[in-house]
Amino acid sequence: MFVGQYISTDYQILPTDDIHYVLERMDEFHCNHLPVVNQKVYQGLISQEVLLEQDDPNLAIETISHKFNHVYLFDYQHIYDALQLMSSQDYGVLPVLDKQYEYLGVLTKQDILVALNELLGQEEGAIIVLELGIRDNALSHIARIIESENVGILNTSIHHMRDSDKLEMIIKVNKTNVAPVVSSLWRNDYVVKATFGDGSDQSDIQNRYELLMNYLDI
Repeated sequence: MFVGQYISTDYQILPTDDIHYVLERMDEFHCNHLPVVNQKVYQGLISQEVLLEQDDPNLAIETISHKFNHVYLFDYQHIYDALQLMSSQDYGVLPVLDKQYEYLGVLTKQDILVALNELLGQEEGAIIVLELGIRDNALSHIARIIESENVGILNTSIHHMRDSDKLEMIIKVNKTNVAPVVSSLWRNDYVVKATFGDGSDQSDIQNRYELLMNYLDI
């Protein structure tokens, strides 16, 4: 289950492309970052936020290369590494390189969903990602919370997060509308890092939950 098995190849832009063109490409792909690539040389990830800060839309993006983000994955890394990086940062795509640091393509949220569905089962439903302490992985308690919202668990997977004493639990459920489940998990002090396949493009859902709670308090 390696990153290189799921890459998409249509997302790169050239360093000579101007800001206006790149913003149009971001709108086309519905993402807030795109990789800058010259032939097979990956130069970095440019964000929509940085582009919108520029005064001249005709400016070539190579003139603001100092603002590129140099995040990437290798094609031989596990899909869990991609999930962890994408769910912890607000990246719409993750560039993928080979061992020689040549650009291969990107991993999108949809690509990760496809990979996780293969890992956890092909049945329709959303995927919920929890961050847990070493002593917090009581599956029976988590299962009761989820099932109390009339949602069934299809599959689960747990792995250690890199460079951390935390665990990541990936739960495949049988429904796509998991907002009630997410609310219940937060109320029970579980950290919901991300959801996939729930009809939302937003990977970090903590802000959505806090907005919901503020609304309910009115």
